[in-house]
Amino acid sequence: MTTNPDFYRTLQVSKTFKVSSGLEVSSIVAQLVDFIEKKSSIDGFSVRILLPRGDEDDSLARKWGASLRSGLLLALKRREIRPNLREVRYVHDEYYYGWVLIAQSGQ
Repeated sequence: MTTNPDFYRTLQVSKTFKVSSGLEVSSIVAQLVDFIEKKSSIDGFSVRILLPRGDEDDSLARKWGASLRSGLLLALKRREIRPNLREVRYVHDEYYYGWVLIAQSGQ
């Protein structure tokens, strides 16, 4: 995996989720878990999560990102899904932080 953020900005992903409020976090977690469950047998699937960026949004993005991550891990554990995922966080553009989850080959 590369450290070049341009690579991740242009990476073709299977699905993109955009978080614009804290109320969406649980819904996005449910959608992510369903998506991962359906696609976990396919090598090479990936998803992107976009979190708001800006002076006022930085603390919200951290909170929402932490809630997403912990909610996703808990939901996957409850469903006994163990995907082989790698995650990369990066600055997507001036308005969003990006978080890419990539399924590794050879699961």
